[in-house]
Amino acid sequence: MACNKNRNEVFLMKKLWAYLPIALLVIFSSIAYSQSLGDLANREKERRAEVKNAKVITDDEAAKYSSGKETAARAGEKTPETAGDKTPPQPAAEGSAGKTPEAASGKEKKQEDDEPADLQGRTESYWRKTMYEARQSAKNLENEANVLVLKLNKLQDQFYKEADGYKRETVQREIQKTYYEQDLNKANLEKAKVALRDLENEARKSGALPGWIENREH
Repeated sequence: MACNKNRNEVFLMKKLWAYLPIALLVIFSSIAYSQSLGDLANREKERRAEVKNAKVITDDEAAKYSSGKETAARAGEKTPETAGDKTPPQPAAEGSAGKTPEAASGKEKKQEDDEPADLQGRTESYWRKTMYEARQSAKNLENEANVLVLKLNKLQDQFYKEADGYKRETVQREIQKTYYEQDLNKANLEKAKVALRDLENEARKSGALPGWIENREH
């Protein structure tokens, strides 16, 4: 009998050890499930609080948000509707002397009327400008003549120093071209000098004062 009792106890102990992992798994699952339910309850509570405090947006306000008007209003900016179509008044255009173009034109006209003129009605400023342009044209042609002289001298030196026959022919063509440019320049310079003398004579005959046609460069 004692032997059978011991066997029964051993059998019961083995069965207990066999069911122990299952019992532990059930216990831990219950604990985890309880924690999950607690977390879900807390999250649901927080969500309801956020919904309760949230601002309800109407259809009109939704249109404002979609068009960017609400953002502009928060930034303190005016939308086209709130600002209107009005534009700030533009200042009137002014001339170099701080006057309108009409006033500036009138002032120049008055200065021309007050300016002395020759017998043909041509003013001092007219003659000074005309004579300056004529002298400048003649001076430019004189400078061109000097450049052509330097160019011709350089080409001639190159021609005598060049040993290659083909290159010498090329230089010779450039020399002939420069001679032609000199002749053309000489003719244009003579015409410019004649035009300058004619202007001086015309100015004197029309009663222009000597100071109006004088060369200020000398």
